[in-house]
Amino acid sequence: MMRRGAAWAGTGAGLLALVCYSVAIHGAVVSGGGTATAGALALVQAVVAGLTISRLAPRQRWIGFIVAPALALLSWYSARDGLIAASGIGHAAIHGGLLALFAGTLAEGREPLITTIARKVRGDLTDDMEAYTRRVTWAWCLFFAGQILMSTALFLFAPTPVWSFFVNVLDLPLVVAMFMAEYSYRLWRFANHAHGSIADVVRVFAEQPER
Repeated sequence: MMRRGAAWAGTGAGLLALVCYSVAIHGAVVSGGGTATAGALALVQAVVAGLTISRLAPRQRWIGFIVAPALALLSWYSARDGLIAASGIGHAAIHGGLLALFAGTLAEGREPLITTIARKVRGDLTDDMEAYTRRVTWAWCLFFAGQILMSTALFLFAPTPVWSFFVNVLDLPLVVAMFMAEYSYRLWRFANHAHGSIADVVRVFAEQPER
């Protein structure tokens, strides 16, 4: 019990730090300043973008080694421009990589990712559950694609602060809201079946091998 409590506390602290970091980046973009803090955030964001690309696309890891230095150079020239570029590329890399990961498991002859996770969490699945988890995999694909499309549309047609608020501040809350909405519906839809905890689902997803 104490170990699980410590794990939840660590997860909560990590999420809080991530939220504060995202808000700080958004604030630096909105302020438009070239302060040392903004420059440092731009450099950190450049490294994060490179690592994200390397993690989600291991076969194209060389892209990350090109992107990170390029963003760092841009950040040195203009902290605000570097932050904008790194935020946009990082957001696209995360959601594009996850879209490729989920969509790849929907190919013929493969098991949908959510089906695999559900099977590892609870064991055997009924036919209804298999059909449902396949639809949920599709739903996540649409969510990731929607994130990329919305980011692109806001970048092209909305003020920069609005776009930054979407990709930096709203990114994690939207993912959490999507996850919680699906999880709550699943508990209601299959009320007569046993379900793993949220921690179980997150743990199994994190253990998925690189594709």
